[in-house]
Amino acid sequence: MPELSLYFILSQIAVTIAMVFDFLSFQFKKRQATILCFIISASLISTHYFLLGKTAAGVITFLSVVRFITSYFSIKKKYLFLFITLNTLSLFFTYNNTSDFIVYIGSVIFMTGNFHADNKSMRKLMMLGTSIFILYNFIIFSPMAVIMESSFLMSNFIGYYRHYIKTKKI
Repeated sequence: MPELSLYFILSQIAVTIAMVFDFLSFQFKKRQATILCFIISASLISTHYFLLGKTAAGVITFLSVVRFITSYFSIKKKYLFLFITLNTLSLFFTYNNTSDFIVYIGSVIFMTGNFHADNKSMRKLMMLGTSIFILYNFIIFSPMAVIMESSFLMSNFIGYYRHYIKTKKI
């Protein structure tokens, strides 16, 4: 269990604010609105990881901010491969322990979702990636991040139900 330092407390505050944007993200049907919420949230989550001293997670999550900005404007597969390469390089240079691989795998799954034009496919991949990040945040003991990712997963399920399952029943 980490010491309740100022950095730990600030990290938990940052991730709590990110949680609001994560919850909002999947309540929009338009992909661009969803991505805009991701940009804000990922900025705060990256800060959270740096405050916890998790450099690999901080760098990979910061790269996701750039990735979200890119995927807002283009879903070309060449960018997907560029970001997978950048994440792989960042893991190579910041690797500290085996849990860093968990962040890497979750991020690659998120990336694949970001570059899908179909919102439905994006949501499914985001659910899988979120589940992996829940595990990572549990391992590094970031309770608010576990709650945040869990609420993100729940929001995604709710949005998916509202936009793709409920509409079929009508």
